[in-house]
Amino acid sequence: MTMILTGDTLQFVLSEKTHVVERNGKEAYVYLAGDGSGHMLLDDGERRHGTWHRLDDGYATHWDGGQKGEWTLVSEPQGMAYASRDGKMRLKMLGILFGDAKGLAQS
Repeated sequence: MTMILTGDTLQFVLSEKTHVVERNGKEAYVYLAGDGSGHMLLDDGERRHGTWHRLDDGYATHWDGGQKGEWTLVSEPQGMAYASRDGKMRLKMLGILFGDAKGLAQS
């Protein structure tokens, strides 16, 4: 059964956590800070900084380079995944680390 995370569960999983996701067969990292800033290290080494805010059933990002995204976090039998609202991307979540575990906000 697939379930989209919402409410307090979603807030706990999002804020002040570093998400490890599989992108193109490699690890990528997303840190969503409690102050609304977002930081990302992609699988190809590209770094992005910007802002994020929670939605009822996910979150939205706006990166300094102009890229935008809206994501839901989906609980699946195999674990969790990021699913883009437009249905174009689905990324397997490999782990959740507490805080800015990769120092993304400092880079």
